[in-house]
Order: sequence, then structure tokens, then C-alpha cells
Amino acid sequence: MAQLDAAALPRITIVVPVYGDLPSLLICIKALRSVTDPQRHDVLLVNDCGPDADEIETAVLAAVDGAIGFRYERNDRNLGFVGTCNRAVQELDTSDNDVLLLNSDTEPRAGFVEEMQAVLYAHQKHGVVCARSNNATIASLPYRLVGRSSVPSVQRTEAVFAALEGTLPRWTVSPVAMGFCFLTKRELIRRFGLFDSVFAPGYGEENDYCLRIDKAGFRSVIANRALVIHEGSKSFVGERRDALRDAHQRLLEERYPFYGRATRAFMRFGIGAAERFADALTPGSAVTTMGIDIRGLVRVAPDDERRGAVLTDIRAAVRTLLRAGVEVEVLADPADLVGLRLNPAQVTLATEVTTDAILHVGVLLAGGPDTGMLATANRRYAYWAALSVADLGEADWATRTSALGTRLAGEDLARHSVWRLKPEVEHGVRDAIESVPSQLESLLQSPLADRLAQLEDRWRTYRTVDSAPGSGATTDAQLRRLRAEITSLQDSLSYRVGSLAVKSAKRLARRR
Repeated sequence: MAQLDAAALPRITIVVPVYGDLPSLLICIKALRSVTDPQRHDVLLVNDCGPDADEIETAVLAAVDGAIGFRYERNDRNLGFVGTCNRAVQELDTSDNDVLLLNSDTEPRAGFVEEMQAVLYAHQKHGVVCARSNNATIASLPYRLVGRSSVPSVQRTEAVFAALEGTLPRWTVSPVAMGFCFLTKRELIRRFGLFDSVFAPGYGEENDYCLRIDKAGFRSVIANRALVIHEGSKSFVGERRDALRDAHQRLLEERYPFYGRATRAFMRFGIGAAERFADALTPGSAVTTMGIDIRGLVRVAPDDERRGAVLTDIRAAVRTLLRAGVEVEVLADPADLVGLRLNPAQVTLATEVTTDAILHVGVLLAGGPDTGMLATANRRYAYWAALSVADLGEADWATRTSALGTRLAGEDLARHSVWRLKPEVEHGVRDAIESVPSQLESLLQSPLADRLAQLEDRWRTYRTVDSAPGSGATTDAQLRRLRAEITSLQDSLSYRVGSLAVKSAKRLARRR
């Protein structure tokens, strides 16, 4: 992207609606005084006459005293968030400035305004931009946390953001932008208005705005390199909050029937690999997490004695991992799950995947998973480790089977696995699995760019399978064929020549 001349871009008015929660508001004002440029930005604080309006007014006036570019206003009566934003933009600020709506419980980091505006003007169809945050649903970073007991924290968000900031794409197109930090162009407000009062006093108004301008072809985007810490709304609590949210959600779905499908599709297919696995990619997560998927063991080790020895080794390895504080999930066929004799209070035990959780590493049984299982593993594990348990040669588990689909899946597993766990001695399965946490620790010290390159390669491969139309009802064999056909076609000379021919024909047609 060409470097934008900031001087040529419009000024920005940062509107901060104020209702309550004075401590958070003072943190926000202090941050804004530090990170805004009075030559480029104006800050408008609007007191919406909450229960402590007078106390807040006194504190705000003291906090902005001497601050160039800061302005304070007060509503005559409580208008709610929607009414306050509309009044601020349409009545109090009559400039040509672009508008950034910022919640009062936020703490923006340096450079957030400049980065958001750069993204806003990076494409003529970018209509609204939000920042990354610790608490912003689809714009949260990390997007998912590893570990059942992990909780979001500002410190973790800042560590992950610092590690990934330069590797994430400049922006991500999303169905809507999050309202906690919401930058849009003044020309769009003039064309489409700002917030519909039907969403007063709040909830859903920013989504309605995004979807309204989307009809005219303007996109909502997330600025991946802008960070704003967000504590979380305290304006509405309890039953009132739930009632407002539910009613306004129903209204959104009536106006935009596609909205729910679009959001679900974005959450599954629109989130990039680096975003989805940010917590697992960055050292310092609260706990090490590990999945062991031995579904298909009976096919790989049909001998009962051999399979029993493998289950014994896995049981011993899991108990060792638990003592070391590792969170473990085991996926197995029903009979093998019983044979493992593990305590479900200590280990997550299942025969199939039912959650959207992520884990650091998945130990996948060489020769066990099919392509559909690998597509699921692609969404769940930041790293793959291929575990070989059959008494075969080095590559036999991937080549000496009569099932073509299993062989293709085996070849993919070998290509995309970070480690090959191939036991060489008695109890080698146990030793191999127990070695994974230390190998993971070493891996996390290696260059992030190298790890991301491998992950992105795997992500591209399996996104084709995962997003195939009708994949929910399509057989695994059909999905394998589809992926193989698409990959083969795109790699072929005839595809490239054909694409060139189509482009040439279009150019000739335009010249006639």
C-alpha cells in the first residue's frame, strides 16, 4: 500500500459519550491527551447526564484543563448513547472532520488514530474502521485463548499484539465494525445518517450503520495494527441489558436477514490463521494445551495386543502430562476411549469434536485421520505432530494402504506436521508424547515468521475443504476429490493458459 500523506486527509473529531464510570473515563482522557495530535485531532466529550453528571463534569473539566483541542459539552437531558452520538456529530460538531466514536471505558494506545485513518483511506470502499482490542468480540486479540481456565487480560493482549503486529494483514474485512472504537467518513454520515433512533438507548446501532452503508458497497474493516484497550460496557446491566440486546438483535435480523449467516461465516472462514491462533503462537500463554487424536487406531494397529500396548503408553503419557500441568484432550473411537481408563474429571474425553476451542498442538495418529478430520484439526491446533504407532517402515503408514483417501490424508499430515513422533523402542509412544511440551517450548522460541509460513500453508490447504459448498452433507471422499481437483487445476499449465486466454478475450471484446 502506498504511503498516505496524512496532511491531505481530513481532520478527525474523536467523540467520547460520557455517562458514568468516572475512573475509566479519567483513564481514557489521560490516554487521549497522550496519544492525540492537536494539529490533526479534536476531542469532544459529551456528558449525557447520568446519575453523577455534576461530579463527572467537575472531574472532566479538571482533566482537560489546558489540553489543546479538547472540548466539553453537556446534554440538557439524558439522550442515551445513540442520541448523544447523533447530537455530537450532527449538532455539536458541524465541521467536515471524519468522526471517531470512542467509548469512555477505553484506553487507546499510541498511533491508533493514524493507523485507523490510514486503513480507512487505503481503499475507496472502506467505510468504517474499528481497532483491535482485548474485549471486542470478533475484533479481540487474541481471538481465542488456549486452556479451559484461561481468562482474557490486558497484559496478554498487549504481549500478543506486540508479537504479531507486524505479521497480521494491515486490515481484515468483516461484516460489521465494533462500536467501542468506530471511525467513519463524514461524507458517509451526510449520505446515510449516523445512528437510527430505533436502536436507542443503545445496542446494535453501529451494526445497523455498517449494514446500511454496506448496501451501497462500503466495507467494514478491522485495523489489525491499531490497539485500543476496552474494559467493557457498564451503562446497562442485568435484565435491561439482555432485553435491549435481544430486541435489537431481532430488529437487525429482520432488516438484514443475511446478517447472522454472514457473521457465522466470518467467524469460521474470515478469521486468518495468525489471528485465530495468536495466543498459541505467542510464548507466555497461561497453560500448555494438547490434543491427542487416536481415532482410527484399530485400522493402523489392528492387532489387539499391539493396540492395547499403545493405549497403555498413551494412558501413562497423559498422566505424566497432567502432573506437569498440561491440559489434555483425547479423541478416540468409543472402544479405545473406554480402554484408556482415564478420569474425565481430569481429561477432556470425546469421540468427536464439539467445540471451537483452540489448543497449542494436536498429536494426530499417522494413518488414522481422514481429510475431514484434518480440516477440523486445522481449525483447532496451532501445530500438528504426526504419531506413528504401526510396525511399518518410515513412510509405509502413508503409502501401504489400499484406501486412497487415507493415503492422501497421511501425505498431508506428514507435510504439515511440525514433528514426526516415530517411536523406536519399547514404550516409545509414551516417550514421544511426553516429549511434546518441551518441543513446543523450543519451537515457540524460533522465528515467528517461519512458524507462520508453515501454518499459513496448512491453512490455505484446508480452508478449501472446510469452506466447500454443502460440506456439511458432503462425504469425506467427495471433499478430498474436490480439494485435489482444485489444487491440481490451479497448479496446471492449462489453467494458467486458460485464465490468460479469458482475460485476453475480454480485452479484445472491449476494444471492438
